[in-house]
Amino acid sequence: MASIHIKQQHDLTPDEVRRRVEDIARDLQKRLSVEYHWDRDSLKFQRPGASGSIDVGEDFIELKIKLGMMLAPMKGKIERSIRQNLQVALGGDKGQSRPA
Repeated sequence: MASIHIKQQHDLTPDEVRRRVEDIARDLQKRLSVEYHWDRDSLKFQRPGASGSIDVGEDFIELKIKLGMMLAPMKGKIERSIRQNLQVALGGDKGQSRPA
């Protein structure tokens, strides 16, 4: 099983970052049949072949994903796409992602 771990800074208010993470989850639900729910400040999600969480902190989010056997070979492509989408969703250049 492959895993992805990304921590990204943001300059957003707690309500705004939570709204943007929710928007990401709704988009994933629509496009990829991802099921999700909030557990305090952590959005838990899953779909066949992948599961994980997005933890919302005061000035960062932390994303952890476990990929099943079928998606593991695509880890690099998936991770690059996630990093690009997070930068856009969390404020462009200010939201610099870094390896966790």
